[in-house]
Amino acid sequence: MSGMAWLSLMACAGQLALAGLALARVGKSPLALPLSLLSIALSMWNFANFAFAVSGEEGWRLVNLGATVLAAPCTVHFILSFTGQRRRFGGGLVAAYAVYCALAILAFSALGSPWLAERATSPAFARLSLALVAPLLAAGWGLLLLHLHRSVRLDERLRTGLVLLGLVLLAALPGTDLMAELGLSVPRLGTLGTLLGLPVMATVALRFHLFGKDLSIGAALYAVTLAVVGVLAYLIVFRLFAAAQGALIAATTAITLALLAATRRGVSAFVLQRERLKQLATLGRFSAQMAHDLKNPIAALKGAAQFLKEEHTQGHSWEDKGDFLDLLLEQVERLDRVVSTYQRLGRVEPLTHPLDLNRLVEEVLGLQAFAGFPHVRLERALARDLPPCEGDHDLLANALENLVRNACEAMPRGGTLTVRTRREGPEGRSVVLCVEDTGEGMDARTRERAFDEFFTTKASGSGLGLAFVRRVVEAHGGEVSLTSREGHGTILLLRLPAQEAQPGASVPGERAP
Repeated sequence: MSGMAWLSLMACAGQLALAGLALARVGKSPLALPLSLLSIALSMWNFANFAFAVSGEEGWRLVNLGATVLAAPCTVHFILSFTGQRRRFGGGLVAAYAVYCALAILAFSALGSPWLAERATSPAFARLSLALVAPLLAAGWGLLLLHLHRSVRLDERLRTGLVLLGLVLLAALPGTDLMAELGLSVPRLGTLGTLLGLPVMATVALRFHLFGKDLSIGAALYAVTLAVVGVLAYLIVFRLFAAAQGALIAATTAITLALLAATRRGVSAFVLQRERLKQLATLGRFSAQMAHDLKNPIAALKGAAQFLKEEHTQGHSWEDKGDFLDLLLEQVERLDRVVSTYQRLGRVEPLTHPLDLNRLVEEVLGLQAFAGFPHVRLERALARDLPPCEGDHDLLANALENLVRNACEAMPRGGTLTVRTRREGPEGRSVVLCVEDTGEGMDARTRERAFDEFFTTKASGSGLGLAFVRRVVEAHGGEVSLTSREGHGTILLLRLPAQEAQPGASVPGERAP
């Protein structure tokens, strides 16, 4: 067996291990699914190279071609997710998958049809594949270069540079094999590229936290072990079914699927415990906040009840103790309000009344002097002619407190927090609340997932803050928008419908005719 065949087999094992690492984060990181799909396609490509080098069967060239075509949309999917453009270009991505998967299916279908095989292995089909793959990859790398130019933080620039290098090795160099098939005098560097790209992408995943979380060494070793076992299984199957190409391809496909399922289950076990601890920590913080809100009224109730009991024990009259009885009733009502508030916070069910948004802002900002952020300067820019809106005071106050706290935490070395209000839209039908900070800003991936449930970049965060803000605003019939850039701060806009003015009524801040 030639040295290039051995390199193909090694690259196949490495790609399976990388796919296993990525599969452990599927559902938790938008980068995991496209990277796992790309790694699976490249492992298939390398094994087809190995099998063709050993057996000389033309069918493996069709598998190789189909894997090459499949790798292109997977690469662009990964790039869009990495640069925070996945949702923006979602329609184009779906179309790309449809077109390239159709070409791959055509190549795989040719395995059972000599007529299709003749056309799929023709130079015309190879030229068509190259003409479709090259522009798509070029557009993806253009996005990466633009992202690299816009990145401010050194770690993000290093991460982006390594991703760019890794994808060039993994996705561009295999194209040299396709060009060689067309008779061009180009060295076949695909196997070498997929092999060299592995340590680059592994470094980004493990050292530069590609998926936003640490992957344990145990998880990596588990994935590598399964990949080695998988390659040994491939070799055994290859020996057994060398004469039956169809059975051989079916068996290797079944082994690949079984390996990936086992890898996902095994590696996920290492991650699942950490996710459970995170959810328990979130529940603990929520419980602690509820306990804090209930503690004061319960203490007041207990004190008043103990005093009245002592007075009763000593035979004193309660006729002059009406204040204590009023206190008991007030604290019971306060407890009822706290419980109702938490129920509405959980279900986000607004109880709307005419609300002065400027007054709400003043109330929330008035408490920030005691919030432990003395290094942050607060500024207000409140519109005088702001009409009232129909809103739930408690829900909107809680949402604004979340935004103010997030903004303050984004300025650990100090900065300015500005809260603005204004009228917007035709005839001032909307009121806008703007929270702007001069903090660190968000990178593209964080910005795209900022409103996702349980997504957080903070070690002690719950990932519920911005998701809760969006649900509150949408429950009021409004919308939220976010603008952020690394090193330039973050701006959050909350648009709420203004209360419809009654005929003859004056808008606050204006004189009635």
